[in-house]
Amino acid sequence: MWQRFPRLGAWLAVLGGFSLLAVLTLVPLVRYSKSLLVADAPQQRADWIVVLGGESGQRVIGAAELFHQGRAPFVFVSGEGDCRLIVKRLVMAGVPRARIGYECLSKSTYQNAQFTRHYLAAQQPRRITLVTSWFHSRRALETFRRAWPEVDWGMHMVYPGDDLYHSLAINEAGAVLSEYLKILVYSVRYWTF
Repeated sequence: MWQRFPRLGAWLAVLGGFSLLAVLTLVPLVRYSKSLLVADAPQQRADWIVVLGGESGQRVIGAAELFHQGRAPFVFVSGEGDCRLIVKRLVMAGVPRARIGYECLSKSTYQNAQFTRHYLAAQQPRRITLVTSWFHSRRALETFRRAWPEVDWGMHMVYPGDDLYHSLAINEAGAVLSEYLKILVYSVRYWTF
């Protein structure tokens, strides 16, 4: 068959080579993502907890836990899409509605940072704890620090399972690999020195 269609054999060989290269590149990126993508910046107390939209389950739980532990008196939700759902779930989790602020316009982490600064600047916060998914923590923290350097930013990352290092990154491989691409774009577009 290859003799009748020599180009098909060459194309299949090239495709096989690219597939092997992709596996050899992507598997380590997923395997070591918990050390490459995680930004650990715990804070004992903050003026605000900022929950980033994009995943309304674990992030809501993380923010509600911090609020109930007395780590901050207010929660701010930032992000288009599931913003109002996050607010509703925070209220269901026992966070008083009067203690929740939100903006539902931002469409990216960069806009989350810009709009959060716009809405909270009048409050003059000194310390803010971000709540987001573990694989998003490094980019989110860096973006917020650059957008509002006068604030001491903390990070509370959320993850499925009992703890980060016993959860499987393979379950979130698509989001993890996408995050590497987003970090590359952000480093060129927003974080240039």
